[in-house]
Amino acid sequence: MHLVIGASGQVGGALLLELERRKLICLGTYHNHKAPVGNFEKLDLSHAEDVAALVARTRPLYIYVPASYTNVDGCEDDPDKSFAVNVRGVQAIAAAAHQHRAKLIYFSSDYVFDGTSGPYDELAPVSPISVYGRHKVEAEQAAMKETEDAALIVRTTVVFGPEWQQKNFVLRLIKQLSEGREVPVPDDQIGTPTFNRDLAHSTVELALGDQTGIFNVAGEDLCSRYELAMAVAETFELDEELIIPVQTEMLAQKAKRPLKAGLKVDKVKEVLARNARVTGFREALEELHREIDELESAGGED
Repeated sequence: MHLVIGASGQVGGALLLELERRKLICLGTYHNHKAPVGNFEKLDLSHAEDVAALVARTRPLYIYVPASYTNVDGCEDDPDKSFAVNVRGVQAIAAAAHQHRAKLIYFSSDYVFDGTSGPYDELAPVSPISVYGRHKVEAEQAAMKETEDAALIVRTTVVFGPEWQQKNFVLRLIKQLSEGREVPVPDDQIGTPTFNRDLAHSTVELALGDQTGIFNVAGEDLCSRYELAMAVAETFELDEELIIPVQTEMLAQKAKRPLKAGLKVDKVKEVLARNARVTGFREALEELHREIDELESAGGED
C-alpha cells in the first residue's frame, strides 16, 4: 500500500492519480481540506503520536510526504509552527517509516539554496535564506538520519498543473487574467517550472526503483516568473498587458526569495532514461490547456 501524506494538496493529488493509474492501492491524508474524491483520512502532521499510529495501523510499503506548511512568509512570522510541521512532522514520519520498513519519499524545494548561482544540481551545497528554506534543509537531514540514509529526497520547484483547489501560480493567474485583473509578476525570480503530472510520474518511478538520496525532479526549461506568466497568457489566449513585470523587492515580502534558482535534472534523466518525464513549461502549458478543455467539454454534456 502507498500512503500519501498531504494528498489533498497539488503534489499529493497528482501522486494519488498516478498511483491509481498504475492500479496500486493507496491512501491519502488531509489536514483542513479533503479532496472531493479518493480514499482519505484526516491527519495533523504536527502530532507525532497520530503519525506513528497511522503508519502502524496501515503498514504501507511506501510513504510519500508532499505535505508541508508552504506559506513562506507565514513561516517567517511563525517559525515554531513551521518547525512543528516542516521538521518535527517529517522526523516523526521518517521514524515510523523506518520502524515499519516502509520506503520514505520526502519532497523538498530549491528554497534550500540562496538563489545566487542556480540552477543547482544535487551536489550543490545548501544555503537557505528563509525560515522555510532552513526547515526544508533540516527536514531533509531528519529524513535521511531517521531512515539510516534509505530515504528518497525529491527536490522540485514552481509546480503547476491540474489541481482541485486551484491554488498554484498558473491556475491563479489564469483566473485573475480571465477576470480582467492586473497581476504583478516578478521578472527577477528565475526557476525551472514543473508540471505536476511529470513530477508524480517520475517520483513513483524512482520510488518503485528503490532509489535513495537526493533527486531533482523539475522542468527542463529555465525561465523567470514573468516569462512563465506571459506563456500562460499566450497559451490560454488571455490579455498579456494585464501582466505587470516587477522586481521582487517591490512586493515587500517578509521572507527572502532565491532569485537565480531552479534545478538541474540530468541525474533523474540518466537514472530513469526513457521512463523520465521532464517537460518544458510551454509543452506542459499546452497539455494543461488540453486537459482543461476536455474537462469543460465533459462538464457541458448532459
